Amino acid sequence: MTIIKPVPYPARPEGFTPWEVTDPARIPRTRFVYGDSYAAGYLTVTFAAPKTGKSLLAMAEAIDAASGRGFLTGAAADPQRVLYFNAEDDQDVLNARAFAVLQEHGIGQDAIAGRFFVVSGVPAERQLVLLRGEKAEINEGAFDILTDLFQREGIALAVFDPLQDLSQSPETNEAFRALGGRIRRLAAETGVAVGLVHHTRKPSAGVAATLDDGRGGSALRGVARFNRLLLPMTEAEGAQSGVDDFRRYFRIAEAESNLAPPSSARNQWFEKVGVPIGNGGHYPTVRPWVWPEAFAGVTVNDACKVRAAIAARAADDLPPRESQQAKDWAGLVVAEVLGLDASKKSDKARIAAMLRKWIETGVLMVEVLPHGEKGKTAPFVFAGPNNPGAEE
Repeated sequence: MTIIKPVPYPARPEGFTPWEVTDPARIPRTRFVYGDSYAAGYLTVTFAAPKTGKSLLAMAEAIDAASGRGFLTGAAADPQRVLYFNAEDDQDVLNARAFAVLQEHGIGQDAIAGRFFVVSGVPAERQLVLLRGEKAEINEGAFDILTDLFQREGIALAVFDPLQDLSQSPETNEAFRALGGRIRRLAAETGVAVGLVHHTRKPSAGVAATLDDGRGGSALRGVARFNRLLLPMTEAEGAQSGVDDFRRYFRIAEAESNLAPPSSARNQWFEKVGVPIGNGGHYPTVRPWVWPEAFAGVTVNDACKVRAAIAARAADDLPPRESQQAKDWAGLVVAEVLGLDASKKSDKARIAAMLRKWIETGVLMVEVLPHGEKGKTAPFVFAGPNNPGAEE
């Protein structure tokens, strides 16, 4: 029988020391390079399904960080030296998209000249393979190149898009755990904020994706300190918001961070737009979009006017209907009083939201009354018991 002798450990292993009285002012703070999602020395992963808009957002964020203008975050900051590496699109396409960002947000090229590196990984000489082979071996040569580039050019933020094209190994949980861990170490050793753009798996019908639905399992999410999920606007959300084409909109649906307070970016919306750049073509980019507030600009006096107009209709024995499909829909009264156009999708959605809220709060009320033949009934809208102007 072979006896394995235990290896002696030092009395106190390196780094295992008791707490000493410390001045908290000497503890280094997390330094955010851009917004509250990219921090120096840490890894950020953005998950989204194909065609959601993740590459457009990544490009826009990279230029926002390089310019320091804050056109997406709403807060100007110090300009950063930024690398945006895209392994899918040609250099001409990337250059055109960069121009589209500048054009859309009114930024001159001098704001990013010398600081912004936009690189296509399509040419053979620029292909970047971080993981290779069936056994998912880390390509340390590629990481050496990146380390040298970051240090030589003073890169503060590096975004790689998409992750799947940086690997030539099977997309397994173990492979992405190994790759994510190595990229995290790259960020820690260089002090660079590193961002990865990654696809989600195809979700089941009727089921929205979550942060755990990244391709290759949840291992990548576990090694990152910042994770974000982008979701496209649904048809139902499009009808609710009243936009003309719901396919042009997406949002940051989930945002988690172990180093920052809960992010205000959760449910931040963006719109995809086409921008002419001067070569005769239109190229896509993104801009912030705000979910329309139903009561924006609507006063208590306006509510009183609507309530009075509904009451007048009822006094004439012509109470309006609750159904939007009815020819005498109550929303048409709201539109007339407030000067809105009920034939426009955006205005109609806004009117419907106001009606729901006024009914919910008792400014208006619904009564089911006989309507038509053979004992049929329908809901009608009347003035409610809550007079919003009573306290004025």
